Amino acid sequence: MFLIVCLSFRGISEKRDISVSVYPTFNNEKLILNTRQYITTQKDTLSLSTFKFYISNVAIEFEDGTVYKESKSQHLIDVDIEESLKFQLNDISNKNISKVMFTIGIDSLTNVSGNLEGDLDPALGMYWAWNSGYINMKLEGKSSSCTSVKKNFQYHIGGYLTKQNACQQIVLNVSQKNAPIVIKVDVAKWMDRVALKDTPSIMIPGAKAIAMSDWYKEMFSLYYEE
Repeated sequence: MFLIVCLSFRGISEKRDISVSVYPTFNNEKLILNTRQYITTQKDTLSLSTFKFYISNVAIEFEDGTVYKESKSQHLIDVDIEESLKFQLNDISNKNISKVMFTIGIDSLTNVSGNLEGDLDPALGMYWAWNSGYINMKLEGKSSSCTSVKKNFQYHIGGYLTKQNACQQIVLNVSQKNAPIVIKVDVAKWMDRVALKDTPSIMIPGAKAIAMSDWYKEMFSLYYEE
């Protein structure tokens, strides 16, 4: 999938706004839920019905080493809801960007803060309970490789306690100055590592969830259109 960060300038000034857009793909093709089938390198044929995840703690590092950190930085990306695929960072310096940084998931401080508003609203289906916290990444679908009656697979990956922390920190180096920053998030790079017949479901925090988060962090990379 592509997470597109478009630099939107407000005239000649020392500040600008950065519009962040998400474009989901599977092997560089637009990701379409429910109706399109995809094949992994493990020869699993699958379709996806749900793909949701949190981007939080967004930060921009400039070439001079200074860093912009977004306040109240929690964004729920839901591929099924178009308006959730965009958010904006305001009043960013016009200096050249060297790195884009963010967390996949909700950190421990936010989990225990009691803030249950906006994109953190439990009604959005990404919250387990106070002792388990938020689901960082949710992927659901169907595959004939699954052994369940309905051939479903479900990955609800989260956990914030010391030995259950499944948050992943992403740091991406920018190589083209003043170009739109496109963060490619390719779901295939995750699913190519999953044997659906062996692991059709992970629904609680723990070692398996942490291992799965190590796989899906590899989905994120910078991409520049030719």
